[in-house]
Order: sequence, then C-alpha cells, then structure tokens
Amino acid sequence: MKNTRKTIEVNKNLWIHDYGDEVFEVCLRAWGPLGAYVYRYEKGRLKYCMRKSYAGVSSPKYFNFFKSDW
Repeated sequence: MKNTRKTIEVNKNLWIHDYGDEVFEVCLRAWGPLGAYVYRYEKGRLKYCMRKSYAGVSSPKYFNFFKSDW
C-alpha cells in the first residue's frame, strides 16, 4: 500500500487522514499529555483505536466485529 495520505482538518481538535481505497483514520486531540486518539476504519468498519502522544503510542485495540471480512 502506497503512503498517499491526505489530511483533512475539520477544526483544531479533529482531523482525518485519508489513505484512499476506503481506508481512513479519525484523529481527536486530547488535552494535556494525552496526545490524540486515533480510530482507523477500513472498508467502512472500525478496525482499531489507539492513543498517540509525545511519550509514545499505546497498543492498538482491535475491533473484529466481522472477522470473515479481514
């Protein structure tokens, strides 16, 4: 998969990374040292969420509601 990320800034606390081919991430800024919460969608379904900050990245929490499609 090529890295052709397009960033769409909704406001200063919400932005979207669009990778094309029905893959995108919704990023929500959190206040303080929490950084941002990232929700990744593939084929219109939530795949995982994680927290990113200057101190590092949390492990992704996967949502496999439709395991046969992944």
